[in-house]
Order: sequence, then structure tokens, then C-alpha cells
Amino acid sequence: MSEPLAETRTHATATGRVNQKLRTRRALIEAAKELVAAGATPTLAEVADHAGVSKTTAYRYFASADDLIGEAYFDSDFPDADKVLAEAGPDPTDRVVAVALAVSDMLLGHERAMRVILRNALDQSLESGDGAMRFGRRRRLIDAALQPLHGKLTKRQLAHLKDALALVIGPESIIAARDVSGLTPEAASRLTAWAAQALVEKAIAEAGGSPRSRAGAAG
Repeated sequence: MSEPLAETRTHATATGRVNQKLRTRRALIEAAKELVAAGATPTLAEVADHAGVSKTTAYRYFASADDLIGEAYFDSDFPDADKVLAEAGPDPTDRVVAVALAVSDMLLGHERAMRVILRNALDQSLESGDGAMRFGRRRRLIDAALQPLHGKLTKRQLAHLKDALALVIGPESIIAARDVSGLTPEAASRLTAWAAQALVEKAIAEAGGSPRSRAGAAG
């Protein structure tokens, strides 16, 4: 019986000719970038053909075209929490603003790819009919930014704030700012940061403190 596809993908870069596998993976990623930059919404088979590898080989590395495109643009360029927060200090408002700006700037730097990925996600949701969640990388950054508020907000308050921040930090808010409000990329980035700041200040005020006094307590 043949090896399950998921298991094949899992072990694709862990066994055999490692260097060749890494070169194949890089070729697929670069091919995806080229096709998306040209305005295409490629299938995994089309990416594989552009990279000069077989469809079967491509499936050993990526489960779908969305996975491949997501890695090509978002895994490589998505802001790193430690780097973003290194100079932000202990103040939760400053930390969230730093995260909002970093995410917005990255998304706007890859705006075409962002729109393609979001369109693919919406298409998949419509096809499946179950409205499946998309687990965004933004959550990790938001969690890290709000670390100083652990123990200062209740678990429920903290979860509510994280969910609210996920609404304004990410591609959806960028598209609203760009397409609905007609803002420039720079203005869209500033607006998402302002909205994120307002949410943090609102949550802290409702918890009975002020942003700066809470920051001092956290330090």
C-alpha cells in the first residue's frame, strides 16, 4: 500500500537527498512568486509546471497552492515577534502599535499577493460551505504584544481584546482602508495602528486602569 500523502509531505525534506529536496522546494517557492507577481492565481500543478517539476513531486512539499503561496510570501516576510517588540518596551499600547505597523507594512509591501491569498481563502470557504476559520499568523504577534497585560486583565477580557485586535490587524482591515476609504498605503497603515491603539486603551480603561499606569506596573 502506498505511503499516505500527508506522511509523504512530512518526511519529504527529512530523508533522502536533502540538498536536492531543498533546491526543489526553493524552485517551487520562486515559481509561485513569479506567477503571483504576474497577476495569476495559480494551481499547484501550474506552479509545478512553471518550476519544472512534476505535480506529484509538488504535493510532497505542499498540500495546496494556497499553502505554497502563503509560505512564499508570508512565512518568509511576516514580521518576527521578537524583532518587532525588541524596542517597543513594556507598554502594551506601544507594543500593539508596533505590531500593527509591522503587519500592515508587510501586507502592503505584498498587496497583490495578499489579495490573491485572501481571494483563494474566500473561494475555498464558499466551495466547502462550512465557513472554515483561517488561522492567521497575526495571532502569535498579538499574543506576544499583550504579554504585559497577563494578570492585569481577566482571561475573558484578554481574549476579547485579542479577538478585537485580530479585526484591525490583518489583510481585511487593509482592504477596507484601501478599497472602501480610498486611503494611500501609508495612511492605511497609520489607521490600522490607530485603531489597534484605541482598542488596547479601551480594554485597559474598562479594566480600571490607564495605559501608562498599567505599563508601569508591568515593568
